[in-house]
Amino acid sequence: MIRANEVVFILTMEDVVACAKEMGIPKKAITDDVFRRVRKGVDSGLECWSEVVKDAINMALKPIE
Repeated sequence: MIRANEVVFILTMEDVVACAKEMGIPKKAITDDVFRRVRKGVDSGLECWSEVVKDAINMALKPIE
């Protein structure tokens, strides 16, 4: 079981609806099917997530300037 303090990043339906709202898209337009397709698009957009994490680790290990 994964504990909350072990999670780095989560996107929820609420996050997707908030982004849609910023784009002027009403909440009712974000159906389960749309959400599923958004999730698939985000998944494919994060194929290189390990590189992002490695860069974040390197940045976090640098002394604060």
